[in-house]
Amino acid sequence: MDNFYKKLNEECDVRFPYPNEQDWEWCAGDYTYTNDYIEFYKFYTTVTDDWQKHLLINMIVQGIEDLMEQSKDEAYIDMLWSKVKEILTDDKHRDTIIYWSCIGQELEDCWLISSKMRELL
Repeated sequence: MDNFYKKLNEECDVRFPYPNEQDWEWCAGDYTYTNDYIEFYKFYTTVTDDWQKHLLINMIVQGIEDLMEQSKDEAYIDMLWSKVKEILTDDKHRDTIIYWSCIGQELEDCWLISSKMRELL
């Protein structure tokens, strides 16, 4: 998609990356809009390239991680995870699954979402 950042900004109110910004995908999103990011991913999946998908799936996973930290709404988190799990496995995001799984570390030293990611391995 030629206008990936512009579309994401217009449709999901995600800020544009700063010049030379690293880790934009983990910082730019707002966890309260994670479902919107999932719907954006699904809607544009056929016109986004692999790098755009990589950025977007990491923004989504970060959103769920933040939601797990900030909310006790397990039903909502489980609903989002169900959608994301499908994207992760169907769209071959193995690198993302491995990254968030924190392989070789004790779960108490990992992200909250790491146990869910490990189930996908």
